[in-house]
Amino acid sequence: MENRYLYSRHPFAQLVLIAGVTIISFIVLMVLAIMVGMLFLGMPLESWLSISIDNPESLPILKYMQITQSIGLFVAPPLIIGWLMLRSPSRYLSLDKTLSIKSLLLVVGILIAAIPMNNLLMLWNQELRLPNFLAGVEAWMQRAEENAAQVTTAFLTVSSFGGFLVNVLMVAIIPAVGEEFFFRGMIQKTLHRWFKNPHWAILVTAIIFSAFHLQFYGFIPRMVLGLLFGYLLYWSGNLWYPIIGHLINNLIPVVLTFFFPEQFNPADLDQVSAGNGLWLWGVAGTLAVVSGCVYFYRLQSIRQL
Repeated sequence: MENRYLYSRHPFAQLVLIAGVTIISFIVLMVLAIMVGMLFLGMPLESWLSISIDNPESLPILKYMQITQSIGLFVAPPLIIGWLMLRSPSRYLSLDKTLSIKSLLLVVGILIAAIPMNNLLMLWNQELRLPNFLAGVEAWMQRAEENAAQVTTAFLTVSSFGGFLVNVLMVAIIPAVGEEFFFRGMIQKTLHRWFKNPHWAILVTAIIFSAFHLQFYGFIPRMVLGLLFGYLLYWSGNLWYPIIGHLINNLIPVVLTFFFPEQFNPADLDQVSAGNGLWLWGVAGTLAVVSGCVYFYRLQSIRQL
């Protein structure tokens, strides 16, 4: 049974509630994570105070914190809001619908075809330069990008199968589930009610989604992915499709860097399909993505008849 008071509030009020729940959830989960780490996982206070990406001994703590942060920021708040709003997180997040095998396979194909398209967009995005009066901002953006690349390389460089499974959980599963819960399942839905226009809601959510990652030289390809995930939800009414798409997108670099470490460096994954044929592959991938989206839309239209 829905909470009529909360569910009937103006979307702005609901966004304020979402922000409050997210902040509280993040703080509580982080405090609990530190307590569990100190009391049960043998992580002394000195280890927390000396965390550095350059220190290999800090990597387990950093990965542990990355997982708990993702849960506190993205997984828990939508579940809490879904329960507060409808007493049913699955219904609130559009998780209560069945999947079509044909549509599911199509989503996988679309995300694989999107690899060269994203690389082409990444190349274009990296060539953009800010005006001279924003040189300081651009320098900060470059440092942030370098730090993100350093963290990605450190996280993905593992030699054991156990480390690979941890990366699958940390890089692929939790972000795919949590970020789709948060951005598409909660933010996009709330903005749709506010704007009364699904396309504006999808666009604004995609911009917020990309900006949140603080990787400015990958802003455009990540925003395009956000648009893709947003329309997969809008056309199907089923959040599982963007979750699966997001999972495929995140899983590919984890798999490539573990099973083919000599061919795929974590810092250069945006150059997959690069080389002399980058533009050709990028255009072909874009056409494949557009065609796949059109077919996906038609499949969902047929199912709703």
